[in-house]
Amino acid sequence: MRKLRPSIHRTSLLVVLAAVAAAGCTKSSSAPASPAAAGPGSVPPPPGGNLLKASTFEDGRSLPWMASFTAPATGEASVKDGAYCLRVDNKGTNRWDAQTRHREMVIQSGHTYTVQFRAWASVETKVYPKIGMAGPPYAEYFGRLITVTTTPQVYQAQFGGGKEDDPTAEFAFHVGGSLAKAEPIEVCFDDLYLTDTQFTPPPPEEVVPVPNVRVNQVGYQPKRHKLATVVSDSGSPLKWQLLGSDGSEVASGETKVVGDDKFSGEKVHQVDFSDFTTKGDGFVLKVGDDKSDPFDIRPDIYAQLKYDALNYFYQNRSGIAIEMPYAKDEKWTRAAGHLPDKATCAPAPTLKKGGWPDGSGCSYELDVTGGWYDAGDQGKYVVNGGISVWTMLNQYERAKAMQGDVKAIGDKKLNIPESGNGVPDILDEARWQMEFLLRMQAPEGDKAGMVHHKMHDDHWTALGLAPADDPETRYLRPVSTAATLNLAATGAQCARIWKSIDGKFAKRCQDAAEKAWKAASKFPDLIAPNDGQDGGGPYDDDYLQDEFYWAASELYVTTGKAEYYGALSKNPHNTKLINADGKESIMTWKETDGAAAITLAVVPSKLPKAEVEAQRARLVSVADKYLAAAEGEGYAVPFAPKGGEYPWGSNSFVVNNAMVLALAYDFTKDDKYLDGAAQAMDYLLGRNAMGKSYVTGYGERPLKNPHHRFWAHQANDKFPTAPPGVVSGGPNSGLQDPYVKAAGLPGCAPQKCFLDHIEAWSTNEITINWNAPFAWVAAFLDEHGSK
Repeated sequence: MRKLRPSIHRTSLLVVLAAVAAAGCTKSSSAPASPAAAGPGSVPPPPGGNLLKASTFEDGRSLPWMASFTAPATGEASVKDGAYCLRVDNKGTNRWDAQTRHREMVIQSGHTYTVQFRAWASVETKVYPKIGMAGPPYAEYFGRLITVTTTPQVYQAQFGGGKEDDPTAEFAFHVGGSLAKAEPIEVCFDDLYLTDTQFTPPPPEEVVPVPNVRVNQVGYQPKRHKLATVVSDSGSPLKWQLLGSDGSEVASGETKVVGDDKFSGEKVHQVDFSDFTTKGDGFVLKVGDDKSDPFDIRPDIYAQLKYDALNYFYQNRSGIAIEMPYAKDEKWTRAAGHLPDKATCAPAPTLKKGGWPDGSGCSYELDVTGGWYDAGDQGKYVVNGGISVWTMLNQYERAKAMQGDVKAIGDKKLNIPESGNGVPDILDEARWQMEFLLRMQAPEGDKAGMVHHKMHDDHWTALGLAPADDPETRYLRPVSTAATLNLAATGAQCARIWKSIDGKFAKRCQDAAEKAWKAASKFPDLIAPNDGQDGGGPYDDDYLQDEFYWAASELYVTTGKAEYYGALSKNPHNTKLINADGKESIMTWKETDGAAAITLAVVPSKLPKAEVEAQRARLVSVADKYLAAAEGEGYAVPFAPKGGEYPWGSNSFVVNNAMVLALAYDFTKDDKYLDGAAQAMDYLLGRNAMGKSYVTGYGERPLKNPHHRFWAHQANDKFPTAPPGVVSGGPNSGLQDPYVKAAGLPGCAPQKCFLDHIEAWSTNEITINWNAPFAWVAAFLDEHGSK
């Protein structure tokens, strides 16, 4: 666990300046601190500019203050009657296990600061306020242990900055571990100030209203369905006008009244201007006094996006320097991270704490250098990496089988270090990940052939960290059946693709895949637990029949062996996909039976023609359900989540469904499926309840601040923003992170549960398994731009 370093600059003693009468406060450990006790303080704010963006809380919001609890600590922060209160239900082990913090400020060298706040608690307790680095080595500029009573008191101290400016500083209150004198306990704060006489607060950021006319902010292809959504309470159709770049009317009509839209919480209309097919730039849709963002109508609107989306993977390579010209800009270059990336299994106590069975560790060391960093962190996970590399390889296989042309993703198309070697660039990029997956296979012992579930840091690292500077120890987690079947599936896919390109590598892939199948069959229920999520995501999955189906299908398509045909034929998912009802998606990292069906339907094999057609028919049936879902929604999204709430990574469900719609078009040549796939992209690029393009670098209001350690400019201006072509996970009704909770999002309509902020990891994370299908769909739509 993190260790806080001693203060690096002396501070004046923290003094109590004033106490306010605390009528109504109670000393009962089970009762909350009474917000009513927090009357106006008798001490004015200290002189100077205030670095804090939230000092009082009358508006009911606390951002950027947010709570942080490290297991086993639990609790919640909320605003009560104008005060910010932190309730601790389980105090955890360390004082920092239960805390609240404010970031987004700079502590400057040579400056003198005054910290002042008012605090009280439900029962007398200890609190440790500190101002210092948000990440390792966690140096402190100010830190003091104080006693907080049931009577509101005002505390004040002065301190100086460190030797260098710190753009990642945080003001935190630690209340956990031995500090908390009861469970539960509630500590409240108000009138918080951190002032500097040399600091002038910047003016508030201008809030630009989102247009009521929502469109794909990039544009529309001339022959595709063109739909806009208009927010309006009107119960009657409204006149719309399509304006050219010179402001003249080029088309007009009336809106279709939709009314209440359950996923956005809005009353909406739709505008269908599909009949307008003239190419051009800078079109604007006008409804009454409302105007849309400008957009283009061109067949090539996705021509560059399909490459930018794939560039995401080079940018997130592990074990190689990211260099020009492949990085596209000097700001995205960086030293090689985790080179080499060697590790043994995590220590037995760590594994036991995470729920791994006794004896599941390993004594050997593996060199698992390479692969792609998974998401906002710098971990590498087989199950998420497996579906990601499968999707990328399927993009190649689908183009080859359904179009007979892979030139668009061929050699010298992606501008990566391997370009020019005569191999399609998309395969070179996929191989970087495939090599990592192969290295994760256990080489010895009774579980030889099984595959380690993941590789990541022992503890979470701070935002604003280049991979090469990662200070944490990295460990393998034990083998799992799910990870092993992921290698069996992707290894088989690799073998058939590289057979004519690199026979030696193809054999290595096939040998590993068949070895993995045998090992998984021997150990069919080694389940990866939800292991506490410290330093990496759990990726736990306790149902594996879909993975067995996927692996058997890929192995059969590659080898034609009766063993694998028998396994896939007997599997329950050969007749029923997990999400065949059209709710959510038929393929995710956790549900992989849809990937099997796609391979059987697309890739030439010994599978009888009738069975190939049956696989295609059930994919078309699912696609029909996605179209039905879109038809019933104001924003026409081909996604109808179970329970009516948007899940984590909802945008990935939308784009995965677009893949199925695209394949349905391949199988039937019915334009409704092509239009459905295009409508999914419209949603991602701005025709949504946020009026937001969820993709960096594209649209009038593009994604800017995804949750990422290196693309962390918002957290630390020494780091870059994200490159273009990165898709956010998007709205998430679960709101698991403290930032979105502090922003007042609880209770949000599903499509509005989103914030574009680096700390909003539950709504704004990015991952390889989301960008892979996004790249697939962008390439498909570009391929059909003129059709």
